Amino acid sequence: MEKIFHWTNTFKTLGENDDGSVNIRGLASTNSLDRTGDVINHDAWTKSEGLAGFQQNPIILFNHNYNKPIGRATSIEVSKEGLELGAKISKSAGEIKDLIKDGVLGAFSVGFRVKDAEYKEETDGFEIKDAELFEVSVVSVPANQTAMFSLAKSFDSTDEYQEFKNLFINNKEANQSDKIETPQATGKTVSQEKPMSTDNEAPSASVDLKAYAEEVATKTAAKFAMAQAEKDAKEQAQVNAAAAEAAAVEAEQEKVKAIVEVGMEGAERLTKDLEERVSEKHEDLEKVVEELRVDLTEKKAEIEAIRESKRIFGRENPDWHKAYEKDINDAWTMGLATGKGWDTKLGQSTIEKVNAHSGVGVSTADFEQTVSTNVERDIQLALVLAPLFREIPMSSATQIIPILPDSGYAEFASAQTATGSSPHGNLAQRGDTYGSAYGGIDLTERTLSTKKLISQSYLGNETEEDAILPILPLIRESIVRSHARAVENAVLLGNNADGAFGTGGASFDGLWTLAEADSDVTQSSTAFASDTVTAAELLALRKNMGKYGINASDIFYCVSSTAYFNLLEDAEFQDVNLVGSAATKLNGEIGSVFGSKIIVCDEFPTAAVNMPAAIAVWPRNYVMPRLRGMTIESDYEVANQRRVLVASQRIGFTDMIDGATSKWAYQYKGS
Repeated sequence: MEKIFHWTNTFKTLGENDDGSVNIRGLASTNSLDRTGDVINHDAWTKSEGLAGFQQNPIILFNHNYNKPIGRATSIEVSKEGLELGAKISKSAGEIKDLIKDGVLGAFSVGFRVKDAEYKEETDGFEIKDAELFEVSVVSVPANQTAMFSLAKSFDSTDEYQEFKNLFINNKEANQSDKIETPQATGKTVSQEKPMSTDNEAPSASVDLKAYAEEVATKTAAKFAMAQAEKDAKEQAQVNAAAAEAAAVEAEQEKVKAIVEVGMEGAERLTKDLEERVSEKHEDLEKVVEELRVDLTEKKAEIEAIRESKRIFGRENPDWHKAYEKDINDAWTMGLATGKGWDTKLGQSTIEKVNAHSGVGVSTADFEQTVSTNVERDIQLALVLAPLFREIPMSSATQIIPILPDSGYAEFASAQTATGSSPHGNLAQRGDTYGSAYGGIDLTERTLSTKKLISQSYLGNETEEDAILPILPLIRESIVRSHARAVENAVLLGNNADGAFGTGGASFDGLWTLAEADSDVTQSSTAFASDTVTAAELLALRKNMGKYGINASDIFYCVSSTAYFNLLEDAEFQDVNLVGSAATKLNGEIGSVFGSKIIVCDEFPTAAVNMPAAIAVWPRNYVMPRLRGMTIESDYEVANQRRVLVASQRIGFTDMIDGATSKWAYQYKGS
């Protein structure tokens, strides 16, 4: 059997050497019976020089990759416990060596070939008696998470494993048969009479035991060959029967299909003939129908079937919004660019297709709503920072919402200090001292407001649809990108001299502005020229947040691209290679620091003195109010001979509890 099996077991890290390498040691295999009934005898490795090949070049691999050597075996011993292995992992293994040292990687996996084994019916497993070691690997994900070996799990299919299993079952049966039929194996004395020669004859030759043994072996082999032939014949008969049944079903289906196709062909020909006659003699429809009345009656069922099949085929995607999304987007952009609205050739064609698909009349207002929704969706997909905050839909430009701050202290009845005969419940703002005046539930309020965000895209005085058609995606992308950049910049740096919109109140207050206003800023103690942002400094920001920074999973760090590259050189920063599925393209997350995710935003100002480099945020304290959706309009500027496309939306950003330490920024040192 040439198949390579893998047995996984754990090892221990013995420590780092002076040259930067790491020593490890553990049992690469054990001789204890596992839960699946398989076991490798400890002496299986010593038979047939099973370790000789590996010992000539004892390279340790990573994840069974022959192109990824990471060290060498320093010792390999067979004891009563199993195969004990010591290894030295080279410092050149880099990240793998560090993961072993940190205890992240801690499993051996040996690759070997089974040379001899015995199938055990009582455990439905194998006792491996002779094995040849090929390679040893340190693995990141054990082949078996419970470190439980199983030959059965090493096969790709049940049939492949059964073939392997039958090999040893047949060998065992053959051995048992030999024991029954061979006289030496019966445990009894066998007496054989030998004819005596006459006085004048030479004694006959003695009994030929070798020939007798060969005869027994031949008979045994013949029995097994016959049994195997009968088994193969039975399996082939089952296969042939199944194939014959499938062929019969397929033939019946083809017969029905042929009948249907003939009927459909006749019905389609009749329908086409009817259309042609009506087209030629549209002034005398009654005569045309009368001429074909008999044929139409006969083919009524087929014609209905044709109509139904076309209707169902047209509804493979029943949602017209998705089925014609691209056509609708392009037709809308074309209408804006030409000033014709939905009266362009592309617009009319799209309306006809959608109406035919949906079965009901769809208005242009529905199309415009679909386009607006699609643009908003694409803007959201382009955002990194804004999606981390909750949106609140609003029905007016401003809206007041009640806020319930954190609570004060309840009283013990035995030491009541408040007035009244019984303790008062207290949900007053946190900070009230014990025994102070209690007013029951204290609610404050927060006024939410939105600001209008507008983008303008210009197009030359071009009315030819064919000329505009190739650039339709670019026009739409321009609208999406401009709004995405503005929203990101406003959330991060809104109403600030470091932002794109200045300090005149054109934008709402961003995170950096709120942090500066509340003095929730840590300035680097290192000169800007030599300053690098580290994981420890980010952790200090979270520490300054007080109760808002306690739960690491509730916090995220938004960092500049410069700070991100600083973190890549910090051992405490876990990038996407370590955090795995936690890193997503949708929200821009690329790693974590002490359990808090990292978001990179390219709207930070260029790194310089007094400029922000990172900010820690507890997003639950912030909301983004939104008034209605995206509005897209167009106008023609006569003086400039161009058409302007205007996209607008009303959004806001604010903290729920004013002055809370739910954000803390990191700032480069001033000059």
